[in-house]
Amino acid sequence: MDGHPAPPPPVPSRATGGILTRLHAIPWWGWLGVPLAAWLVTRVLITGLAVIASIVLGRPEFALDPSVPESFSLLGSWDTTWYLDIAHRGYAFDVGQVGQVFTNVAFFPLLPMIMWAAISLGLNPFWVSLVVGNGMFLVALVSLFAITKARFGHVMAVRSTWVLALAPPAIAASMAYTEGIALGLAIGAAYLAWRQRFVWAGFVAAFAVLIRPTGVIVLVPVLMLAWAAGSEGRWRRLITTAIPTAVIGLSYLTVMQVRQGGWDLPLKAQAAWGRGQLGVGLLSLLPDKLGKAVGGVFGGEMLGSRDLLGKQTLSQLSGLTAGDWSAVVRDLLFGILYAVLLSALWRKEGGLKSPWVLYSFLMLIVPLSSGTVTSLARLGLMAWPLAWPMADWLGRGTPSRRRWAIIAALVAIMLMVAQLSGQSP
Repeated sequence: MDGHPAPPPPVPSRATGGILTRLHAIPWWGWLGVPLAAWLVTRVLITGLAVIASIVLGRPEFALDPSVPESFSLLGSWDTTWYLDIAHRGYAFDVGQVGQVFTNVAFFPLLPMIMWAAISLGLNPFWVSLVVGNGMFLVALVSLFAITKARFGHVMAVRSTWVLALAPPAIAASMAYTEGIALGLAIGAAYLAWRQRFVWAGFVAAFAVLIRPTGVIVLVPVLMLAWAAGSEGRWRRLITTAIPTAVIGLSYLTVMQVRQGGWDLPLKAQAAWGRGQLGVGLLSLLPDKLGKAVGGVFGGEMLGSRDLLGKQTLSQLSGLTAGDWSAVVRDLLFGILYAVLLSALWRKEGGLKSPWVLYSFLMLIVPLSSGTVTSLARLGLMAWPLAWPMADWLGRGTPSRRRWAIIAALVAIMLMVAQLSGQSP
C-alpha cells in the first residue's frame, strides 16, 4: 500500500528445512511420524514421573523383585513380581488351595516367557520386559494410526493416536506389564485383518491368548472382517484364520492339564483376587459384593471398597486405606467413561454388527462378568476403538475443549502414577 514490497514469507533455517524435507521424503514417515512422536512424548513423561515418584514416595508396599532398580520400582511392582517369579521358578506345583490363596498360576505365560528368555541370555528380565512392552505399545499406536487414517482420514488418525497415547490407564503400557504387549497384539491383528492379511492376523491374534484370559477376544474382529471380505472362500478364510489361536490356546491348556493337574487352574486361581467365574460372576458375585458394601454403610459388619471390588472382606475399618478408595474412584469413573464412549461408538458404527463395537463390548463386559470392577480402568484400555468417539468429540469442540482435555489427562496421569506406590493399576 505504501509502495514498499511485501516482506517474503518466513523461510525455515537450512538445518530445520533440510531435516523436515528429508523426513517427508522417507516413504514410511507418513505413517510412523505421528505415532512415534506420541510414543516418545508419553514414554518420557510417564517414565520421568514414575522415577520421580519412586524416589519421593518410595517403593510400593508389595514385594519388589531384586532385578528391579529402586528408582524404577513403580514400573516393576505389583503383578510384575508375580511374572518375574514365574520366569525364575516356573508355575507353582502346590495347587491344592488354588482359588483360596494367591498363586502364580493365575498369570498367563507370554510375559514370563519373554522374561525367561532374557534370563537365559544373561539379561535383566525387568529391563527386557520393559523394552518389549513399550515397543509393542508403539506397534499399537502405529496400527491405530493406520486403521484410523484409512477409515476416517489423517486428522482423525492424529487425534485418535494421541487419545490412546495420553489415556491415563495407558501408564500400565509403560510398566513391565502385559498392557503394551496386549495392545500391540490386538491392534496389530486388527490392522492386518483390515488389510486382508488374514493368515498373519490370525497368527498375531493367537499370541494374545497367552497374555490374559480376555486375549481370545482379539480374534473376534479378525474373524468378522474375514467373514465380511466376500463369500468366495469365506469358510477357508475363517478356518485358516482361527487355526493358530486354536492350536496355541489348546496347547497352553494341555500343558496346564499335564504339568499342573488342571487345565482350568488359571481361571480358578482368579478367585483368590475376588473374581468369580467368567460369565457368571456378574449375576452371582457382584450383587453379593454390592449388597455387603451398601449394607455396611447402614451399620453392617462389612464396609469398604474392597468388599465392592471383591479383593478381601473388611471386618475392621482399620483395614481400609485411602488407596482402596482411590482405586474405587478410579475404576468406577473410567467404567462410566467407557460406557459413554461405547454408546457413542455403538451409534456411529451400527451396533454389534460392527466388529469394533462387538470387540469393545466384549472387552468391557467379560472382565465385569467376573463380578468385580477391580482394575477396570486398566482392563478397559483394551477396548481401543473407544479412542474414535473420544477423538470425534474432541474434534467437534473448540480448541479450549482440547486444551482442557489434555490438562485433565496429564493430571490423571500424575495421580495414577503416584497411586502406584500404594495401589495396583
